[in-house]
Amino acid sequence: MIKLILSLIFLIICCKINPIESFKLITLTTGPTSDLGFNNMVNQGRIGVSKAMDIEDSRIFIVSGRNETYALLLPLIQNDDIDLVICSSQDHGDACKEIAALYIDSPTIKTQFLVRGSGAATKNLIQITYNYASINYISGMFAGLQTVKNKIGFLSPGAAANNNDSFVYAFWIGAKQVNPDVKFYYYNIGSYLDQDKTIAATQDLINIHGCDVIADTLDDFSAGNIAIQHNQYAMGTNGFPQRDVYGENVIYSYAYNWTKYFLPIAGSVANGTVPGKWYADFNKEDNYNFYDLSFGFEVSQNTKDLLINKSRILATTPRASHPYYCNEYMEQYTIKYNLPRQAANSSCVSTSGFFYINQPVGDMIYLGNYNIRLEKIEFSSSVQKGFSIVSGCLIAFVLLMMVGIVYYKDTPSIRSASPIFLNFSLIGGVIIYIGIIIWVGPISTHQCNARFWLVTLGFSTLIGSLVVKNFRIWLIFDNPELKAIKITNYQLFPWVGLCLVINIVLMAILTSVGDLKAIEAQGIDSLGKYEYMTVCKMNNAGASTLYSILAYFAALLLVGVFVSWKIRIVDIEEFNESKAIANTLYAVSFCLFVIVPLMISPQEKQAETIILCVAGLFITTAALLIVFIPKFWRVFIYGKEGTNEMFKQKKSSSVATARAESLSKNSSGGAHSGGPNSGGVKTNRRGNIVSGDFTDDSESSLSEPNKPTKNNIDGNVNVTAGAVLAEFTDDTISEFDENEVIEEPVKPQSQE
Repeated sequence: MIKLILSLIFLIICCKINPIESFKLITLTTGPTSDLGFNNMVNQGRIGVSKAMDIEDSRIFIVSGRNETYALLLPLIQNDDIDLVICSSQDHGDACKEIAALYIDSPTIKTQFLVRGSGAATKNLIQITYNYASINYISGMFAGLQTVKNKIGFLSPGAAANNNDSFVYAFWIGAKQVNPDVKFYYYNIGSYLDQDKTIAATQDLINIHGCDVIADTLDDFSAGNIAIQHNQYAMGTNGFPQRDVYGENVIYSYAYNWTKYFLPIAGSVANGTVPGKWYADFNKEDNYNFYDLSFGFEVSQNTKDLLINKSRILATTPRASHPYYCNEYMEQYTIKYNLPRQAANSSCVSTSGFFYINQPVGDMIYLGNYNIRLEKIEFSSSVQKGFSIVSGCLIAFVLLMMVGIVYYKDTPSIRSASPIFLNFSLIGGVIIYIGIIIWVGPISTHQCNARFWLVTLGFSTLIGSLVVKNFRIWLIFDNPELKAIKITNYQLFPWVGLCLVINIVLMAILTSVGDLKAIEAQGIDSLGKYEYMTVCKMNNAGASTLYSILAYFAALLLVGVFVSWKIRIVDIEEFNESKAIANTLYAVSFCLFVIVPLMISPQEKQAETIILCVAGLFITTAALLIVFIPKFWRVFIYGKEGTNEMFKQKKSSSVATARAESLSKNSSGGAHSGGPNSGGVKTNRRGNIVSGDFTDDSESSLSEPNKPTKNNIDGNVNVTAGAVLAEFTDDTISEFDENEVIEEPVKPQSQE
């Protein structure tokens, strides 16, 4: 008999245990369980049920929205034989109800769905709701007693998150009834979980509106963290026991105890007896008391007693008679917004009407839906000032050099380099420096275009003037036949103008089709989520045109390389700028080797600007110093005499002299074959290869080819050595003393 009884007990235990051991539970949350808020407490309820029922298969999923919930849940229901699905958020409600309706009469799928709400329950759909207004009312009472400044701030999801502000109103009425002088400010965030907005809105409530108590109905504790950072006590009003984590920094908190409701519901499902609707609130029975209050040590005993007693009154009072349903504001408010009232009492809003309270009641101050103001990140002011000061100093230095060019224009070093083109080059440098100042300045569409125009025009003027000026030297000295060559400034100006015209045309194309403009860009560099920067942007056509401009500059530099190589044979230092140009090109090349890899690799806009401006300053300054410092150094060392005997003794270049003598010897055989002027070589032994001033456009300064200046007995013309210098200055041959003219006729050779 005893064995039989023990056997029956064993079977009963097995029957009771086995279903629980095979029980499968799924819990859905809308956010991480680490949020120290609503989702964490739901997970605590799941853990409590799993431990109490020894459930091995207890899963939790983070999902939100109808479509995501439906897509996740349906395959699990179809394939995993789930017993209970806890749809913890109203976000999950639609999908859970649809799937429940789909399998309500299924003989194989017995899944029960627990959803938030107070609607109708079905055979496989359980409804649970909790009175959020009652705990907000108690919390509001505490805030009204706690505030020193009589300013309370509040954050709620709002209508955008399918939530109404009736709970905000419940908080306000609780504060108002214990502190009639309180001012109440509140924002709608638009979501239960948006840390960025919560943080920014809390900062506004504290810094702008002066609130010293902050509360919320959100899922996380971001608002409380900001309050603590501002040396204020925080309130834990999102259902998590914040005091367990933050200690005395949180002066008041309440916690949801979901285990008290999830456990009996899961037990009923396991036993096959499922009550359709559940209601959670303050309860006189501790096993069903949904809210656990916790107070800081600073809170007076009177305040604690007042709130605890009030919560007990709410637990024993029908919800329709709670103070947030019935008060002096409701009668007028329900009339204004056409909300249903309780039939027995006109000063009480009905239960259905309560959930449509979305407009401010009484003197509540609604601040609207909070939108984070985008913060504009400006270019570093120190970098702007640094480049502007450096560029300004360099402009002053260049202007000083221009004055020096004018002052020393009569010295051989300056005159031989064509002062007017030297000043053109310096003007180009000034334009570049101005462009760099604008480049680092405040960005606008006009600034975006102006900086490209100025920098490109400056480089065209600088490089173009150097190339054209040296092109003239090449034509004059690289002259095997020693013909008199007339190349005036007026003849060279169009070539410099051509360089500028090409630049202007390309820039006009870029401006017209490139859509170069200032835009407000987010998500670039290391900008934060709510930060933006104004940058210049062009389309693909503009980028292609910009590459064409760079190719044009490269071609101009290549021409300069070629010309500098051709004039390398000129041994008069004042005329030979091949080394200076070569060194300039080396500096440019060095910059390109450094800049190109940096620009190809990902760069922040500020770093990109710094690199470009440093490169621009370096290239321009290096070019000007390399070209001009030697000239002024020669002026300082040699003064008006120059470096060559030609300037001191009116002798010419040895290279040109050698060529002249060689040509004279080769040509002397035909000296007597014609008339006196028909076969003689019009040159002198000093090898002057030019006979006029190419910097002066007056014809009087030139020796006409058929009109000799001074004839010897054979009709040969000898020009002073000073004519070489005259070709690069504004002097004429007549300026030289005729006594310096050396008449050396070409000796005739015997004819065989």
